[in-house]
Amino acid sequence: MKMSGHRFLWSGLKPWTSGRSRWLRPVHGVVSGRGPASFYSSSPKVCIVGSGPAGFYTAQHLIKARQDIEVDFYERLPVPFGLVRFGVAPDHPEVKNVINTFTQTANHSRCSFYGNVNVGKDVSVKELQEAYHAVILSYGAEGNRSLGVPGEDLAGVHSAKDFVGWYNGLPSLRQLSPDLSCETAVILGQGNVALDVARVLLSPVDILKKTDITKPALEALGREPRPQGADSWQKRTGTSGLHNQGA
Repeated sequence: MKMSGHRFLWSGLKPWTSGRSRWLRPVHGVVSGRGPASFYSSSPKVCIVGSGPAGFYTAQHLIKARQDIEVDFYERLPVPFGLVRFGVAPDHPEVKNVINTFTQTANHSRCSFYGNVNVGKDVSVKELQEAYHAVILSYGAEGNRSLGVPGEDLAGVHSAKDFVGWYNGLPSLRQLSPDLSCETAVILGQGNVALDVARVLLSPVDILKKTDITKPALEALGREPRPQGADSWQKRTGTSGLHNQGA
């Protein structure tokens, strides 16, 4: 399969295609191509590593800036959109609606998406530099920020990043299975993510059913003894721990 006009990036690549998007099963191979030409001397080929909001906004600006530019996305997950897909609360569809705009960009004739590609493992940054005029890294922050306090690694204590990814269906967190059999929870932090977590924990299941929350999360929340007056989350404290450091 040709990649950005520089012959073959991998040998034996097997793509699954959907419009302009491709979900790839990478195999070991060697990049075979020439080094990049001057950005202004030929049609520029740009690689964006990571397909979250930063990556898509970058692609939008690049495509508008030049009529001959080609943009390829490389994403570790099989699907694009990053935190817009996996980090926004399921009861905030108005925020997730930006996916519609990103989809238009992904379907642009000069833009391609390659999922299931782990840059650094399946292909190196150096190899990408040899195949493209420019490589843009927009893969985001993956790790959680530790509080550095005793007990934060105990069972039942989760980072908000992991908890939010779990109820939004992030594949790597599908086995998280937080224990929601308790009636109370403690959330450390009071930012937007903390409020999202509190609202999801306290929302009636009938309300959550109308959102795009995952089925396992909905079932787990449904098993929890739902307190009366759940909307008064400000008055709630408890024993099960969630912290939003690094979220």
